[in-house]
Amino acid sequence: MDAGNVPSTRRLSRRARRGALIAAACAWLVVACTSGDDVPPITAPTPPVEEPAGTTAAGRDVELVLPPRTALDPNVAERLSDRLGSLSEDLPDGVDALRVRNPEEPAFVPDLLELAAARGAALACVLGPDVASIADRTAVRHGATTACALPATLPELDGGGDFQPTPAVRVDVPVTELGILIGTAARTAALTAVARTAPDGDDPDGDARDPDAEGPATDEPAAPAAEVPRVGLLLLGDELPANRLREGMLTGLGGVEVVEAEDADATPLEALEAVLAAGAQVVIVDGGPGAAEVVAATEGRSAIVAPVDVLAEPPPDGAVLGYRLRWEQVVRVLLDSFAGAGQLEAPVLLGVGDDVLELEVGSGHPEVLEALEDAQAQLAIRDDPRAPLVDEGPPDGRP
Repeated sequence: MDAGNVPSTRRLSRRARRGALIAAACAWLVVACTSGDDVPPITAPTPPVEEPAGTTAAGRDVELVLPPRTALDPNVAERLSDRLGSLSEDLPDGVDALRVRNPEEPAFVPDLLELAAARGAALACVLGPDVASIADRTAVRHGATTACALPATLPELDGGGDFQPTPAVRVDVPVTELGILIGTAARTAALTAVARTAPDGDDPDGDARDPDAEGPATDEPAAPAAEVPRVGLLLLGDELPANRLREGMLTGLGGVEVVEAEDADATPLEALEAVLAAGAQVVIVDGGPGAAEVVAATEGRSAIVAPVDVLAEPPPDGAVLGYRLRWEQVVRVLLDSFAGAGQLEAPVLLGVGDDVLELEVGSGHPEVLEALEDAQAQLAIRDDPRAPLVDEGPPDGRP
């Protein structure tokens, strides 16, 4: 990427987007651990800082506040911090330093973002679900700092077709698309599992016998009834917006039965037992607290779709798909853009064509790999993300 010539709005690719899967999803649809910092976070309301909105902050430091550790599985939290921290080893010209903040609790997230801006960070970003309002608050208080929120949906369009201005920059990533791909993998694996265990013969109800039929009954055992493809959802909550991720999953899961734990207060392992008791052949789990325990408990009992960071090395035999959103790539794009004369001003959109998704298909699942390749081919977004979506029906032409 040319750091001096970064477009204000990035996009997935230049292939024409057919919009089928995104349209279907819409229709169905951080005291903190501060990386050795000895300055405590702000715990009292901070008065507005009198800074002209257009001034430039001293230095070109960047600070990134991650989701609280209590909101992520420990494996996810640790590896996310490591990957983003490694970016400081190769910063673009124009960026002096990158500091990654790791809050322990949700209450410390806005405090750490405020502290970063008060110290004169040129760019301060906050990562996690529903963080736009936190970034906006900091942007209003500290005009010399560019604040950004990720992931955050793009702002509305005004009458002229331009994005309405927001205090903090919105950075969007393919959350719904990731959900669609996850759902597609799980659906394909469930259908394959049912096909492999289906009884022989053309009659799926071969154990049923008409009591009025002529002829003697036989003592032969009845053929087992065909299984129903079922996928269990265990969304524990991580750094992604749960509603967008879930809607994408449901789109990709079209055609199979989805089961979830009815008890909202169930522990992750209790929720797992509930979906397994309902007959789920495949279980999907996100990167929330307890995800690694869920993965371990499914071994030998069901197939699993889970974040790469909670799968063992090597992945268990039942692993259908390991996935993650490559936040280090997203932040690298932001650093390059910001280094280019501070051009990070307009909303940023990244997608599957920008190499921000990691998908690792488990061994022995060629049908899943093929299905994902087909689905990704349909997830191309048209050049102008502001153009209206075209509803072409459910994915894969299913009714």
